[in-house]
Amino acid sequence: MTPALHCLAPALQCLAPALQCLTPALHCLTPALHCLILALQRTARRFEIPPLTLTDWASLGFRDKDDPSPIPPPEGAPAAALSYPGGPHAVTARLGPLAGTRELDPRSDYGYALYMGIMPPGGATPEQAASKKRYLMEPPKDGEGLEHRFTRRRKEQLVFDAEEAGMTVYVCCRYENAKGEAGNWGPVVSAIIP
Repeated sequence: MTPALHCLAPALQCLAPALQCLTPALHCLTPALHCLILALQRTARRFEIPPLTLTDWASLGFRDKDDPSPIPPPEGAPAAALSYPGGPHAVTARLGPLAGTRELDPRSDYGYALYMGIMPPGGATPEQAASKKRYLMEPPKDGEGLEHRFTRRRKEQLVFDAEEAGMTVYVCCRYENAKGEAGNWGPVVSAIIP
């Protein structure tokens, strides 16, 4: 017998009774471990198997999951053209690129933030400006502080109450992406509410 095996034999003889004591415990643990392994496998199926590191993602040609959107904030400014083809007390706003600028990439997922305010003839009184409708006291220079809504349509129908007939509506718009990042202000245009 070699010297290494000669030293190992007493250690194995001491270990044998300990293993005999552990055998019943292992028989009890086996079903529990089996259930745990199945639960882990079900959980792992919901994610990537095996989990991919950032290096793996890069080697496969994928972008990092935490990268910002590839769609940059909008550039340029849109314009609104107002007309009256709608019904009574309605104005139609046609939205598009400012004259002399190029059309946005249709894949870019941009929409329009349409800002609008109404001003009575001669401007609103302080009471009218503080009312629910928030009438304007003076013509706006841009859309800052005006009521606004987001749309992806290029044609919006603006419908007003009958008592607002004869008042001036001011409209301004700008591009906005899905993350809420906005571009430059377009020009403010106005029309008399029919």
